[in-house]
Amino acid sequence: MVKNFRENKSCLPAVAVIVVLLVSLIGLFGLRTPGYMVYVDGNQEFALKHKADLQEVLNKIEVREETNCQYKLELATKVECKRGLVRKSQLVSCKEAEKKLVQVLDFKVPACAIVVDGKKIAYVESKAAANSMLNRLKKEYSQLEAGEKLVAIDFAEKVKVKEEKVPFKKLVSIEEAYDLIRTGTNNPEKYIVKEGDNLWLIARRNDMYVDDIVQANGLTTENLQLDQELILVKSKPYINVITKVEGEKTEVIPYETKVIVDKNSPGSIRVKQEGKNGERHIAYTANKRNGITEKTNIIEEKILKAAVDKVVIKGTRVTQIASRGGGGSGALDWPTYGRITQYYRSGHRAIDIGGRTGQAIRAADSGYVSFAGYQGSYGKLVIVNHNNGIVTKYAHCSSINVSTGQKVSKGQTIAALGSTGRSSGPHLHFEVLVNGSATNPLNYLR
Repeated sequence: MVKNFRENKSCLPAVAVIVVLLVSLIGLFGLRTPGYMVYVDGNQEFALKHKADLQEVLNKIEVREETNCQYKLELATKVECKRGLVRKSQLVSCKEAEKKLVQVLDFKVPACAIVVDGKKIAYVESKAAANSMLNRLKKEYSQLEAGEKLVAIDFAEKVKVKEEKVPFKKLVSIEEAYDLIRTGTNNPEKYIVKEGDNLWLIARRNDMYVDDIVQANGLTTENLQLDQELILVKSKPYINVITKVEGEKTEVIPYETKVIVDKNSPGSIRVKQEGKNGERHIAYTANKRNGITEKTNIIEEKILKAAVDKVVIKGTRVTQIASRGGGGSGALDWPTYGRITQYYRSGHRAIDIGGRTGQAIRAADSGYVSFAGYQGSYGKLVIVNHNNGIVTKYAHCSSINVSTGQKVSKGQTIAALGSTGRSSGPHLHFEVLVNGSATNPLNYLR
């Protein structure tokens, strides 16, 4: 045997190689086993013993997800498996595979994208739901005043709806999409109304204007309910509704006052002819954005009754005469009761008088109403011309009791105190203009 071994020394290297290979193969098959490596979006995740196990797990997850969301789902994640030798440590059971896949799988659902100026804003469940929501938006901002009819309505932006399949997690409810479009944010801060709350307090605590809260929540009243949920965000709508209306109405034409100077009676003043208001019927068009009038054009005017001038004879020493009917005395009464919360200064050409919502606002002097309605940051506004060069403005009213052209007497209730427009709480913003220039109201109030 020794002799044979010596005679076959040349075979030793080959034997050694075979031995090493055998040992390696034994080690390899001891650590690895045939199986299927599972890849999710190209990333190696785990291994399964049988290929059919993967499909079984995927079907189970899909059925459960469809039951939970009540939608027909389509797998959006790329899942594949490759046969080969896998480490035994990588093999998992079907139950373990299900736990791992639930964390990484995405499913698509049929949906409809709301596209504004080329940007996808939100995804809702269907084209019908998207169109219904957009029609609801138009309806909300197309309310008409008496004597008006709607001529045209459209969005200021280019709005489209587009059907496509999207990951289920991107789908939002109709109400969520509606709030997003109206407010401009998909994650607004929410506030639950508590005992003793009002819009003014909520606005002050959150450094906001009352009007922002009103617009963001579509409120039609300042009365709040306990546990009511409010969105606290400055409204920057993704979609703005533009309407054009035609209307007609009858307005008062205030009479003018003509003054004749009498040199023979330097200190006297007398009325030669009483003035009478006239009436006119106007037809107009108006452009509105989100229900607020931006521009009005009068297209036709018919005088129903001409105004009769008031003729006053005055002496050379009389310096001030009313220019229109119903002239005021020049001394102004306080329009409401309360503490002055902001005084007349540069940048604030008025005084603010604090009070409670609904508190009466009275005409500071007699005159006629030259404007009564909603006007931008003023909110609900009444302007009274006192026919003696003095005009007073009453802003942020909660309601208005008079109409344009109406005569008012000193002390007459013309509105109720509120916080409409750019207001941080219920108060009266009171302005006094003398010959067109803003003047400190405290110089005229008594």
